[in-house]
Amino acid sequence: MTSFDVAAATNEVNETAEGSHIAKIYQIGIQTLLLKLRKPSQPKLQMLIEAGKRFHITAYAHETPKRPSAFCMALRKYLDNGVIKGVRQHEFERIITIEVSTRQGDYKLVSELFGAGNVILVDPEDKILQAMTYKRMRDRNILRNEPFQYPPSRGRNPLKLNKQEFIEIKDMGKTEIVRSLTKFLSISGAYAEEILLRANVNKRTSCATLTEQDLDSIFSQLQSILSSITLGKMEPRIISNENTQWIDVSPVPLKKYDGAVQKGYESFNTALDEYYAKITSAEMVKESSGEVEGEVARQKRILDKQQKALENLKEPIIKNKS
Repeated sequence: MTSFDVAAATNEVNETAEGSHIAKIYQIGIQTLLLKLRKPSQPKLQMLIEAGKRFHITAYAHETPKRPSAFCMALRKYLDNGVIKGVRQHEFERIITIEVSTRQGDYKLVSELFGAGNVILVDPEDKILQAMTYKRMRDRNILRNEPFQYPPSRGRNPLKLNKQEFIEIKDMGKTEIVRSLTKFLSISGAYAEEILLRANVNKRTSCATLTEQDLDSIFSQLQSILSSITLGKMEPRIISNENTQWIDVSPVPLKKYDGAVQKGYESFNTALDEYYAKITSAEMVKESSGEVEGEVARQKRILDKQQKALENLKEPIIKNKS
């Protein structure tokens, strides 16, 4: 998921899940959590978090383990029956903060969707209680009882950026504008290219040679995409290639996919749920197929060795007979 995807997903989830009680928490995979939510006079909700990969509401039934993991048990201990106060994206990064109110105080469940990913439980005093993965890093540590810190922002938050601040991108000199956008705003290359395509600016143009018209157009297209997401005026869709294979999911129509087969959805969360359900299923089939092929190859190697050993045994017998 890109930072734009996270913004779209969290806006929808917050609207739906705010005020819900956490009924049950499951760890359904090494990196995956499933939160079952209940809200008076509302259908039951399921929130799925896969560290390093995705976050959305899911309508699918997921197999839950009979025995909870130690991490899952810790989450249940502190968050069961807690009320979700809000679901927020941190500084337009691929980080989601779920604020949970309990009798013991307000906790935060922080999900990181970048790199290897992580899920961190932060106590009311902003200290780390539990984490899916503990580690020491140059700029912060994810360790029990240490003050929680978000990772340093890699770029400016486009939601808080004004036109005058955006013009500073020219200071990146000879760097191509497509690369500069990804660093300056910490957005994905795909969305940097989309913004430039809409603005009709060559992505190879150096920042130093951008005209005032170029800058106006780029900033305007960035704001256009952002406003579609923040105002809830999205048109979610799953995009297929010419072989009908799903290749992308998007909260808004993307110009680069003009002419491609696209299926629209009422909400971005529904589109994400469908997309990842199919992708995950395909990955599991591929993995299973790989395991079978691996076992066949192993058995073949064993058979080859046995046949070779048999040939070696036959040789002295033939020599003795002659």
